Amino acid sequence: MLFYLSSTQGIGGTIKSRPEDFLVEEITPDGTVLELDSKVQREGNGRFTHFVVQKKNWSTSAAVLEISKRLRIGHKRLSFAGTKDKNAVTTQMVSVFDVPPEKVLSLKIKDISTNGAWPAADKVRLGQLLGNRFTIRVRGAGENPGESVKKIVSELDGRFPNYFGEQRFGSTRRNTHRIGLHLLKNEFRDSVNLFLCETGEERNPLAARARKNLESSEDYRAALSEFPRHLRLERKVIAHLAENPGDYKGALKKLPRHILLLFVHALQSHIFNRMLSERIQKGLLEPEKGEYYCGETSGFPDIRKFQESGWVAGKLIGFKSPLNEREEKELEKMGLAKEDFMMEELPEISSPGTYRTLLAPVKDFNFSNDIFRFSLPAGSYATVLMREFTDSKR
Repeated sequence: MLFYLSSTQGIGGTIKSRPEDFLVEEITPDGTVLELDSKVQREGNGRFTHFVVQKKNWSTSAAVLEISKRLRIGHKRLSFAGTKDKNAVTTQMVSVFDVPPEKVLSLKIKDISTNGAWPAADKVRLGQLLGNRFTIRVRGAGENPGESVKKIVSELDGRFPNYFGEQRFGSTRRNTHRIGLHLLKNEFRDSVNLFLCETGEERNPLAARARKNLESSEDYRAALSEFPRHLRLERKVIAHLAENPGDYKGALKKLPRHILLLFVHALQSHIFNRMLSERIQKGLLEPEKGEYYCGETSGFPDIRKFQESGWVAGKLIGFKSPLNEREEKELEKMGLAKEDFMMEELPEISSPGTYRTLLAPVKDFNFSNDIFRFSLPAGSYATVLMREFTDSKR
């Protein structure tokens, strides 16, 4: 369990009962909110086209892939600043190379619309956003939730734990960090088995059965005919093992680099969450060895800025991280050393580590008629903030 920053019991209820209950509007680096159902137009020149995508019930990656298919181009020609929830209605900036704005605007895809497109000199880059504005409806909350919300707001005092949300660890199977742990230990067979066979909360009955059958049989040729076609990445790994029995490292290398990195980053996120939870429980939120205070840009924390007070920047541990006693003990519990993030067997996914603030700010907060409205910095999770308001904390 991750500890809470507030102590008042939450209001209960559920979020994300339907996509319309979870609205996400991206905030661009200049502070512009890409409002839902609002047209955007800017001037520019260049071979890239920037456009605003509004989507419902689409993950960002699936939406971008579908757009690339409709444009009849490779998906690598598209890029975006940040991923957005699937079970939601969201807006975000996307770019495409060498496709005119008119062609982008002419696309017709169910539950995906384009709220503006214009030429630009460069692509939209990952992380090139200030934050996101959220509108979240809670259904089934207890009676008179306003008083509880008011108390929790007072306790939080404009900030909340900057945990990584559950979606960081896989939308259904919640095992990406454990795959990453085996990767760092060079336990490639275990990584493959977790990736292919663990069912977790697998919703597709055909996929669940195929995973269980492979776990018991270890027959990769049979699995290739049984695994559903939509599990494209799993099928790549299975096909390699069917032709190259026992080559688990080679099978993993069939996955795109960004997928392998996702496993490593999920492990770093898991370690960060565990240590932050311990510190919140003990009230130890001042900078420790190797940490620092960072400043702000447009009201949100900026880890590139060093100053004498502000937001405490903790570590996402990698091979370059200067460790303190707490971090060394945490890695030791997992049978790891920071040098393991060098990944000598898979150097392309080595991770030097970086920083992330322990707490994150909540901006423009409002609660009325069971609807929460607020803005968060890029990389912070609305679901993490909402657990402070909805969970029982018992």
